Amino acid sequence: MLYLIGEEKKGYMIKWANIFISMVLEALPFILIGAIISSIIQMYISEERVKKILPRSRFISIIIAAILGIFIPICECAIVPIARSLIKKGVPIAVAIVFMLSVPIVNPIVIVSTFYAFNDTKIVLIRVLGGIISAIIIGFLIEILTNKKEEVVKIKSQYENICDCGCEVVDYFYNKSKLRLCLEHSSKEFFNILRYYIFGSFLSSIFIIILKEEYLINYTKGTLLPIFMMMSLAFLLSLCSEADAFIAKGFLSYFGVPAISAFLILGPMLDLKNAIIISSYFKKSFAYKLIFLIVVVVLAFSTALTFIIKY
Repeated sequence: MLYLIGEEKKGYMIKWANIFISMVLEALPFILIGAIISSIIQMYISEERVKKILPRSRFISIIIAAILGIFIPICECAIVPIARSLIKKGVPIAVAIVFMLSVPIVNPIVIVSTFYAFNDTKIVLIRVLGGIISAIIIGFLIEILTNKKEEVVKIKSQYENICDCGCEVVDYFYNKSKLRLCLEHSSKEFFNILRYYIFGSFLSSIFIIILKEEYLINYTKGTLLPIFMMMSLAFLLSLCSEADAFIAKGFLSYFGVPAISAFLILGPMLDLKNAIIISSYFKKSFAYKLIFLIVVVVLAFSTALTFIIKY
């Protein structure tokens, strides 16, 4: 069919297809890992064990959650179902949300790639510390704004109706081992999140083709406008956090450090793909509050940087 359209349009279609396919293929291993970890938490870790593992101090638990990404390098496309499983197992909402938002930023691969792209320790520190601080603030705020009795997660799988005591919920579970149930749950979780990821990647790849650097340069004046532009770009492009620094580097001389920090912090926390996944895994009211808080807190942090950094 490509021979029926012009050469220029054909080139755009080929470029779009390459971007779309690469986005999906690059994320597949991470989505699979996330699905497996989520299933292991759901099947093998009881609420009582979670309560024993977590420190009694909420603040210490949140700090630990904020830096766990250094030891558990998981990207943003796989972290949402894990956070959801933690909440279902009794982990406080603030702790689970801080874990979900900070892990893709403090990921050691992300830290190394950011330093390699900018060759500037200051940018790396702004991204890591800004991500941790923003995640902690968002975690506290979302817990304050959420009723303790409010159900925040959606039930996606029939396998999650198994009670932790191991009683016979239905014959289906009675006749199967936990290992087999875990594998089946992982498979279901994998394909469930994959369909939302593919839809988000489809939309994001279109924006990557449409948006051109020369158009964006017209919006570099002022204090807030560059930050808004880079946040919008981070959301629409939905780049993997391991590679987004190389794209951000090209905009540094035009938009400045505060706007670039907004791009580097918001992208791993919230992009078009993640917004779709968050909306599908959490109740709508909770998802909307979370998305709103992410945008506001990252905007506030980046705006505060404009008073500290002048380039």
